[in-house]
Amino acid sequence: MVSQIVIFLLVSGSCLGFLDNTLPLYLFKNLDTKETSTVQTGLVAEKVRRVPPYFSYKLERQYVVGIGGNINLTCVAVGYPMPRVFWKKTDLMVLDDPSTAPIGKNVLTLTHVESTENFTCVAVSALGNIEATTTVIAKELPPPPLNIVVSSVTSGSVVVSWKPPRYNEAINKYLVTYKLKSLTEDNELFTKEEEDQKEQETSDNRHSNKKSTGGTVETLENSLLIENLNPFATYEFTVQSVGPVGTGLESLPVEAQTKSSKPETSPKDPQARSLNRDSILVMWKPSEKPNGVITGYKVYYTNDVATTPLRQWRRHDAKSDEFMTTISGLEPDSRYFVKVAAHNSEGDSPVSSLVTVSTRPGIPGQPIMFKAFAQDSRRIELNWHAPLHSSPIVGYTIRFNTTDGEKELTLTSPSEKHIVTGLHPDKYYYFRIAAYSDRGQGEFTEPIIQKTIASIPLSAPTILSGAATSSKSIEIRWKGPEQKKLNGVLTAYRISFFRLEDAIKPSHGSEDSDEYDEEYDEGFPTDSIEKIVVVVPSDVTSYVLSDLLPYSTYEVTVAASTMDGYGPESASRVVKTLEDG
Repeated sequence: MVSQIVIFLLVSGSCLGFLDNTLPLYLFKNLDTKETSTVQTGLVAEKVRRVPPYFSYKLERQYVVGIGGNINLTCVAVGYPMPRVFWKKTDLMVLDDPSTAPIGKNVLTLTHVESTENFTCVAVSALGNIEATTTVIAKELPPPPLNIVVSSVTSGSVVVSWKPPRYNEAINKYLVTYKLKSLTEDNELFTKEEEDQKEQETSDNRHSNKKSTGGTVETLENSLLIENLNPFATYEFTVQSVGPVGTGLESLPVEAQTKSSKPETSPKDPQARSLNRDSILVMWKPSEKPNGVITGYKVYYTNDVATTPLRQWRRHDAKSDEFMTTISGLEPDSRYFVKVAAHNSEGDSPVSSLVTVSTRPGIPGQPIMFKAFAQDSRRIELNWHAPLHSSPIVGYTIRFNTTDGEKELTLTSPSEKHIVTGLHPDKYYYFRIAAYSDRGQGEFTEPIIQKTIASIPLSAPTILSGAATSSKSIEIRWKGPEQKKLNGVLTAYRISFFRLEDAIKPSHGSEDSDEYDEEYDEGFPTDSIEKIVVVVPSDVTSYVLSDLLPYSTYEVTVAASTMDGYGPESASRVVKTLEDG
């Protein structure tokens, strides 16, 4: 980057030259310079004093850098004329071509410094040359700490400690870096499909109880407590020393595995179906966060009401390597509720979602992974996976709430997707689904909730009045759209207006006429007119348009908005401002 010279010529007779990032030249007016030049400014001829080069940015006598490190040496010199600046190591080792060296400033970049050396900056102009020498001292970076030990291990924290290294300089601080090396095999039971499904969960679910997978922490001590780790996971720890010349190399990594804790999540996607009149088959997927070695599963079931306390349910135990089990000795033609929990050495997981099953042979189980997605203000898409079944599924029954109660849709094909239409905007809907075969209908799923998108208003505001309040202002009053046609929460009003005289050609061929065609509404292309827009909050129902032209006619419309956009414009109101005076 070349410094620029800015010369200020003053009529008073004194010549001031200011150099970018330097002192003004008038401080050098007593220099014994041999040359001057004359500048003609039109009325006054001024003498501009020429200045030999001098360093405006002082180099330090020495710079310290770690061995193998990098450093920039900046040399800045000014004068009039501006000097060229170059670097050299010795008279025989010039690092820049003096004839093409940068003007005013030269930055020398040294990389992978291995030894201590001197560097000289030279500034040259027609008035002479100057030099400044500095020493770059290469010092050994601090070695890594000794005897890295990980102790006090719990399911979520460890203590990392070490001994200071042997080093001639003071250690300023330590950097402890840790990263999740791997989860144990039991904690790596996710398939790619399950990870994709996890990404679709709500933000709250994704970020709840989030654990740390790694980071770097500074400390002045010889030990550090690291918390918020994943249970039953292997971490790698390294420590670096930071000294006056920089950060040293990392220590050799030390590994440690956190302890187990109770499973954090329940078994996934439980489902069940009838095997015969007194037995059912129950299946599930493993817990996403077992936090240890799963030692078994507990299958709870009851034919009482679903709200019965879990301690009163009957329990069936399954092995840790089995993800299905058969429960026998049940009541024929009865409805049972089932939940599944995993357990390890530290305790039980939360119980799974509720499964409902009937002991009727050939009846399909409940559809699984039932989800709803709002398509727009009137439609919600449902999709699901087929349930366990022994007889072929021939269709599904969907139930959902409406303003008239619960409505039922019967799908006569085994498709696993359906779009429910004819819904109302910005409303919550509850959906349940059941599969049926030629042997009968299975149990309905637990309800899921989805809300339709808030749509734009279907009707426009109504302008109640419009009147001129002065020669430059108009007051507009309106009322909002019909409540039942809002399609969401009202967020704002938009007032649009334009001056008719700017859009309508004058009548009678007179350029000065301010008359316009009173029938402009009928077929006149107002959409092409550039309108002025004002947006006001939703609780405002009147507004004064100001800074208008006197004795001018304006057309005004109002539109209402929800989060999804603006609805239709109101009928226009034409108002004329008053005359001046």
